[in-house]
Amino acid sequence: MHTLKVLLALAVVFCFAGTAALRAQEHPQEHPKKSTSATKPVSAATLEQAIKGQVAEKATANGGKLGVKDDVLNKTWQLDLVKVHTDKLTQLDDNTYFACVDFKAAGGTPVDVDFYMKNDNGKLSLSDTTVHKVNGKPRFNYEKKGNYWERVKVTN
Repeated sequence: MHTLKVLLALAVVFCFAGTAALRAQEHPQEHPKKSTSATKPVSAATLEQAIKGQVAEKATANGGKLGVKDDVLNKTWQLDLVKVHTDKLTQLDDNTYFACVDFKAAGGTPVDVDFYMKNDNGKLSLSDTTVHKVNGKPRFNYEKKGNYWERVKVTN
């Protein structure tokens, strides 16, 4: 559970969309370094294609939209892919990768979703998603605590 918290914390750091100034203001020093894994890392292009493939597969099975559960609003968003942030693709450990992905919901509502991908012998698969922002408003930030990043509530 602690490892999942750490991985989630690291992932959210890279998921903030918007201008560089806004990201810097929200997360001034929250860019963890990439893993120094002994295994060969997956390229950004490969990770991006795997995420797009997962989104397309799940959307096809769901009437053309990606369904993402939102525990805060107690609903499932029906989303269209806008962008995989290739500048925010990060290897978290030997087999786990993170990416921030932008979507649009009905009516144009922007929804920022964090994607976690697992590398299983060269095959990338989706292991988790988390709604990070709705309408540009972050639900949480991350703060470095020792060697780990922890999710913290957004204070207004």
